[in-house]
Amino acid sequence: MRGNKAGLADLKRLQQSDRQARAQAEKAAAAPARPADEPVFDPAAFRRAMHAVTPLKQSGRRAPPAPQPASSSTAVAMRRAAAVGESAARADAGVSDGGEVAHLLSEGGTAFVRADAAPDTARNLRRGQWPAGAELDLHGLRVEQARHAVLSFLDECLEHGIRCVRIVHGKGYGSQGLEPVLKDKVRTWLVQKQDVMAFSQAPEREGGAGALLVLLRQTGARR
Repeated sequence: MRGNKAGLADLKRLQQSDRQARAQAEKAAAAPARPADEPVFDPAAFRRAMHAVTPLKQSGRRAPPAPQPASSSTAVAMRRAAAVGESAARADAGVSDGGEVAHLLSEGGTAFVRADAAPDTARNLRRGQWPAGAELDLHGLRVEQARHAVLSFLDECLEHGIRCVRIVHGKGYGSQGLEPVLKDKVRTWLVQKQDVMAFSQAPEREGGAGALLVLLRQTGARR
């Protein structure tokens, strides 16, 4: 009897060992396969390796941002710049730098009155009947830049219902040969602008020979 009990105990141990072996085999089969060359993370080895490492101090510097692709705002800005150029071209349309206008001027070439304006308009301008509501200074501009500036300025003033403006063209002291290049050019441009009713050399307190007072056609503020 004692021998039979020992044999049964041995058999139970074998069966239990077999079950454990099958369970481990099934668990291993269910786990995802790991490549043969994949390193095995060992926490103890990692702690030993990092024992002598000194953390770096924070420098406060930030990594430069990665280059960004051109945004749509760039395209908008380019279109806006093109529109400004087109606007200037429209303002200059029909106005040239040349042409003899001396015969249209009066008072020694210092004034101009359009035919459909009162003859004393230039005189009243000098007397301050229409106070200047805006001023444009052309110092430092080349002829082409000045033409764009004058004509665009006049259109802007007409748009906002400004009746009288002052244009400072200078006396030519800084020009080559001390010739007032813009002085005659501005008069030429103004005569060609149909919305200019009259202009007159400004009184000394407002620029004298270096500035003009310009009266624009009364249109009211446009919408």
